[in-house]
Amino acid sequence: MTLLGKLRPLAVLPVLLLGSLGLVGCDSKAGAAAVVNGHRITEKELSRYLPANARPIVSSDGSNSTPAKKFVLQYLVRNEVFPLVLAAAGAPVTDAQLQASKASVLGGTSEAELTKQLVQAGLTERFEPVLLRNNEMLSLLRAKLTTQKQVDDALAKVKDKVSINPRYGSWDLASLTVVDLGKKQLPSVLSFDKTLPGDATQQ
Repeated sequence: MTLLGKLRPLAVLPVLLLGSLGLVGCDSKAGAAAVVNGHRITEKELSRYLPANARPIVSSDGSNSTPAKKFVLQYLVRNEVFPLVLAAAGAPVTDAQLQASKASVLGGTSEAELTKQLVQAGLTERFEPVLLRNNEMLSLLRAKLTTQKQVDDALAKVKDKVSINPRYGSWDLASLTVVDLGKKQLPSVLSFDKTLPGDATQQ
């Protein structure tokens, strides 16, 4: 499946979780959960979107779950990456474009309803604008990058812009997701003879 097929609008919570494919190198920055093009996403920022003792975010069919902090981190990273991808493709995003896409992204769901779903899933109300912005950018990305070549060329220009703290895993450029750390992401000075969570995704 192509990236264009994976990046579909996520207007309501039941379809929030996307599959993870492949892995790309990661790097640890002190005090940061991730760094995107020089912008630090801190542990404190992650905590703003989660209640105390946050439970894992469960998929709509109950078949899998994602640690709450990792789930939030993925959306915060995407919201930094999407503008970079669009700019790399020669189609920089504007606030007016984002606002114009808002109604179609919500698809008849009010922001209050979306917020209620998020709270029920174990996130805080503050996460609603993060999710909504993610969906708005996805909509613009799908509209402006209409071929896989356009996507691939844009991604190639931002491939070194994302660094994920290994405690959360690593960044998969192909699917724009945070995935579990695998042995291939360990620094060359380290070795590990057991299987890491991300190893299975690399087969």
